[in-house]
Amino acid sequence: MTAKRGARCFETIGESPCTIDCSADTRGSISFKNFAAIADSQKNQKSPVLRRSSDTIHVAETRRVTEIGESVARPRWQRGWVFQRGKKNPVWVGRFREDYIADDGSRQRGEPAVVLGLVREIGKREAQRRLSERLAEINQGRYKPELMLSFERFALERFEPNIYPTLRLSTANNYRSIIRAHLIPVFGKMPLPEIGTADVQAVLSSLAKKIAPRTLLTVWNRLRRIFGAAKDWGCIAANPADRVRLPAISDVREKIVLSREQVQRLLEELPEPYRTMILVAVLSGLRRSELFGLRWKSVNFSENSILVCESNYHGQQSQPKTRASRRMVFVDPIVTEALRRIQPEIVDPNGYVFSSGRGTVLNPENVRCRTLSPACDRAGIPRIGWHSFRYTYATWANPTGESIKALQSQLGHTDSKLTLSVYTQPMPEAQRQLARKIAGVLLPIAPKFNASEELTVEEGLPIQ
Repeated sequence: MTAKRGARCFETIGESPCTIDCSADTRGSISFKNFAAIADSQKNQKSPVLRRSSDTIHVAETRRVTEIGESVARPRWQRGWVFQRGKKNPVWVGRFREDYIADDGSRQRGEPAVVLGLVREIGKREAQRRLSERLAEINQGRYKPELMLSFERFALERFEPNIYPTLRLSTANNYRSIIRAHLIPVFGKMPLPEIGTADVQAVLSSLAKKIAPRTLLTVWNRLRRIFGAAKDWGCIAANPADRVRLPAISDVREKIVLSREQVQRLLEELPEPYRTMILVAVLSGLRRSELFGLRWKSVNFSENSILVCESNYHGQQSQPKTRASRRMVFVDPIVTEALRRIQPEIVDPNGYVFSSGRGTVLNPENVRCRTLSPACDRAGIPRIGWHSFRYTYATWANPTGESIKALQSQLGHTDSKLTLSVYTQPMPEAQRQLARKIAGVLLPIAPKFNASEELTVEEGLPIQ
């Protein structure tokens, strides 16, 4: 083998590289005999040696020592490689070399794969271009190795213990349910940095065929929050859920709003204290957690008002849902009179207004299944949930012409758009009044039919 003068030849045996200076004394060439002699001399000095493999020398990857004294491979420029995966809906997959941090803190090198797009949408050249964009940070030396955690381990061991204490109990339970039912089955074993936007898009598109649109939106929001935390904590470079496109979401569930007659029939079928409970719900617009967490000290009989300062979820008292939820709700005197009738002789200010025989808070689901639903059946009205009373209150308040700001305050909403778009439903009688009002304005110029079904026009109006 020949080598240029002044060149340096590298070969790794053991833990560190061995360097041979091809100086002028070699006269421009080095024979295998010379290598063997040098190797024997280095072996006697207990240092790494060069090995001969057939008639060639395999040049090992050069290495460098980090600041903490760890020997790692030097980064090298790479193109990666692109290939197809799948038969029914094949996708372009890119694979490349990338350093990562193992669980024990050591730096390792792996070959992750990322989905670049569907074969029917992009060609191989476009897939290679997308992979090159992904490799730009590595090839330019700006890439920082990431901790190679699986999605399941990150969600269960890092996200839940650190984020759940900052959430309301109901929100934390929703996260826990979504993660275990929809996210871990598909992302669980995948390394967190290898999950790309195409992976998230494929999963959400598949879930859109199985779950309700609102549930799909919740899954996406939870996924964004998890990846956002991973990005903030340095586990991934970008949030793959940010650029996902969701299908058009339309709420197909009918919001049930009770009429006056339906409310009257329902109240007649309920015993106390449930009759008063439903009356308060309909005429105050309280949330379920606020209704069941109501204490006697929060009821002001002289001012006919209820102070909403806490809520109850699964037997646990907590602060209201938002800052706007902490409010004073004014009610009609009929509500306070009904509350006074069920008030015990000896009142505990901290006692619950609607409580069990032992003084503990009632379970909303038990009340709905055992008392409210059978009463709906006897009254001949659809079975309803607790939020239907809130919809009913908001809808009844809308035709009165009261300020939307006052209604927003009563309901405890942060944004008035939510009050108008979600909670207020069109009342049939209000729609009839609107139709009559418009007809009264346009009727003088509208064409009319006589008894013989011939079209006539009012006098004085030209025919268009």
